[in-house]
Amino acid sequence: MKKYLLVVLVAILALTLAAPAFASEEHHCEHDATTIESLHHCVEHAAEMGHITKPGVANALLAKLNAAHLAYDEGNTTAAVNALNAFIAQVNAQSGKSIDAEHGAHLVGHALMILDSLAN
Repeated sequence: MKKYLLVVLVAILALTLAAPAFASEEHHCEHDATTIESLHHCVEHAAEMGHITKPGVANALLAKLNAAHLAYDEGNTTAAVNALNAFIAQVNAQSGKSIDAEHGAHLVGHALMILDSLAN
């Protein structure tokens, strides 16, 4: 649990530092939304804006979110959480490479908010 809280705190800090970058561009992501669908939209938007530079990476992220959404709809919260954790791992692995680092931090923070909502 302490490790999870540390990850959340790091994500919040990263989002706080990335906020000025989002202010300079039109950003349609609902930051307070805690749904898998809203995160799916953020990934699509980031890909459209060029913040995810490789279509294969965007497709892999969207596939993980589709799996999470399907699992959640079927009542399998554990599988949804696992898919979201795989999403976070891939974003972290590609951040600064195929994913703009600031947008990577946003996507991770958004996913952590969803995980938090699933835990409650």
